[in-house]
Amino acid sequence: MPIHYTAEEVSKHNHKEDLWIIIHNGIYDVTNFLKEHPGGEEVLLNLAGEDGTECFEAIGHSPEAKHLRKMYKIGDLADSESDKPEQGSTVKPAMTTTQAIIADEEPWDYVEHKEESSPWILVFTGLAVLVYAIIFYYVF
Repeated sequence: MPIHYTAEEVSKHNHKEDLWIIIHNGIYDVTNFLKEHPGGEEVLLNLAGEDGTECFEAIGHSPEAKHLRKMYKIGDLADSESDKPEQGSTVKPAMTTTQAIIADEEPWDYVEHKEESSPWILVFTGLAVLVYAIIFYYVF
């Protein structure tokens, strides 16, 4: 059974020599990863002892980074009353971390969004080629 920590306990680990971060209710001790972090130490130091979920997702980490993160997991955020669904709610509980590791999946619903290219890129590219062709025709 995983160890549970409160947000208050995590907030005490907020400096370079002892740095914990919360990501998707998982607790990660990233003290030894600080110097290796590709985004630099400052990124992790700014989130020390806090929930870094939003920042982690906003960056769009690679699957390799998400897999590497598992090495630093030390526990889970303790449930609070505000996190529990209301009585009679039909909210499906999230997959536990243990279940996710066994299934080799992330313990939350992660949907990868593909960026779609704008059709205007093709229009502008076509116009640029046309302009260069006209210039080339009249100059040479």
